Amino acid sequence: MKRTFKLISVILFFSLILLFGIAFYFSGMVLYPKVRCNPDHHVYCNGPKELGLDYEEVNITTEDKLNLVSYWIPTKQPKGTILMVHGHGGQRNEGLRFSKSLHQAGYNLLLLSLRRNHGGYATMGGLEQKDVDAALEFLKAKGETRIGIFGFSMGSATSIIAMANHKEIKAGLFSSGYASAMDVLIESAKRDFGIPYYPLIPVVKLVLDYRSGIDMNSVRPIDSIANIYPRPIAIFHCKMDDYVDYHHALDLYAKAKEPKRLWAPECNRHERIWNFDPKEAEKRTIAFFTESLK
Repeated sequence: MKRTFKLISVILFFSLILLFGIAFYFSGMVLYPKVRCNPDHHVYCNGPKELGLDYEEVNITTEDKLNLVSYWIPTKQPKGTILMVHGHGGQRNEGLRFSKSLHQAGYNLLLLSLRRNHGGYATMGGLEQKDVDAALEFLKAKGETRIGIFGFSMGSATSIIAMANHKEIKAGLFSSGYASAMDVLIESAKRDFGIPYYPLIPVVKLVLDYRSGIDMNSVRPIDSIANIYPRPIAIFHCKMDDYVDYHHALDLYAKAKEPKRLWAPECNRHERIWNFDPKEAEKRTIAFFTESLK
């Protein structure tokens, strides 16, 4: 009996070690995604010069002393300024697909580089709020008052929460975002790795919260989006998105208050709306900001 108890204790001990080891690995995938430019996705990997745009590299310092080296693309006689926020594992170049058309339409652009690219780690829109805070201070110091925000994937989640908290953001376009960080992580774990919720996901969350210093359950754009009212928003989302399911767009849209709009083309890759139909994506983007940033 004593020997059996000892054997069970050893098995439980090593099972816990294995469980926490796997949880540490998966939490690392969230916090430290590989950052690279994928030409198939981001298209423009060589910066604004690839599009013939004049730009400056600007240093934006967060309250926790990270230096975010971002692209500032000014225009003459601007109609407004658009802050562009990239996604998980992305870089500042992610917004370049829309940049030439927006610049030609008369907008200054700030392509923000988030903390993961500058010695920090990704938190699905949590600590990235500090990055947006710093970017807004940068824009206000330049005298910018007509500010819009344009987020991609995690950048959309970040932008929704930020817009709800910052009344100076006058309009928001959210592309391929999610309603809840934990929900999208749970869905992707099941889809991509066949991992059920129990027993691993609660342990992953425990480790993720410890390593990030925040409660990942607090990263819920769906709880913030109604607070944006009465400022206008738009949601873009591929109807057959292969990473962030379309239901996230529908859930966010249902919670948002007017004025709001939703565009869901028949594309099937995550955050590939521009790639699917560049002309239509640019036309709808310019129309939204032209009507909203007055």
